[in-house]
Amino acid sequence: MPSVFLSHNSADKPFVEKLANDLKRIGVNVWFDKWEIKVGESLTWKIEQGIRENEYLAIVLSPEAINSEWVKCELSSAWAKQMQQKKVVVLPLLYRNCDIPLFLLDRRYADFRGDYQTGFRVLAGALGVHEEETISVENWRRFAKSRLADWQKYRKLEFEQLVTVLVDRAIQYNWSSWVGVTSNPFSITLSAFIDRAVRDKVSIKLNGRSYAYMASLKDAVSPKDLCSADFDIYVGNTINECEEFVWRKMEDFKSRYGNPNNKAYHYVHRFLPEQEKWTMAKRLVSELTDEMSWYKGKNPL
Repeated sequence: MPSVFLSHNSADKPFVEKLANDLKRIGVNVWFDKWEIKVGESLTWKIEQGIRENEYLAIVLSPEAINSEWVKCELSSAWAKQMQQKKVVVLPLLYRNCDIPLFLLDRRYADFRGDYQTGFRVLAGALGVHEEETISVENWRRFAKSRLADWQKYRKLEFEQLVTVLVDRAIQYNWSSWVGVTSNPFSITLSAFIDRAVRDKVSIKLNGRSYAYMASLKDAVSPKDLCSADFDIYVGNTINECEEFVWRKMEDFKSRYGNPNNKAYHYVHRFLPEQEKWTMAKRLVSELTDEMSWYKGKNPL
């Protein structure tokens, strides 16, 4: 896996820490001073060692960075390494508008100014990481039109996290929950019931075209009782936005009537298409076969 030294000014630390974590997630070995330099260690020696031992130096360009003596020294060392090895070592990352050093002007840079994910994909490509390896729960929507990327897996993971968050909220307020199946995939209805006159519902669905979360306040026991047109309230693209939307509904109901006293029910099992059922059945049979065998060697039988 590639390795990269992140050269930056302390003013850009929050951005750089996010970048370091994202690079680590896709398998890149990252040298980030906050992680590498311990109390009492020599800054000069550790930085020199980091530049020497890592394949690339990514310089985060900002007004503060180009005026920083530390960053200038790091860049000078990496540039000397690049000249000696006759291969690309320095990777410019334009984080904020600034006067780019002259010897970097003709170099292609990863541009993070307008869109983080676009800059990140360019940087990952320069490090030799394939585009599909940069997909995560946070950015899968950007790959939804790609035939090469397995973005559907991350859509499922995000919805799984959403269900977990919303059902935990439902348990807290004693509301019931019901996750949708084939008629409305990636949807969930949360309901409160005190009596026939005092009840409330809120449903959330991931729109299959825009991939935004939409809400419906229509009376429904579960998402199967709703049609796509019923989801007419835009909520957002994140789990946090959905949680806040639902939380406000629950808090409003609680302030008016209190929490429901009746037993709440939660139907959260995922519907499996036929192919997934067969795949899961084969996996279970395989695991059981291995468990029942006295032979625990590595050679296939």
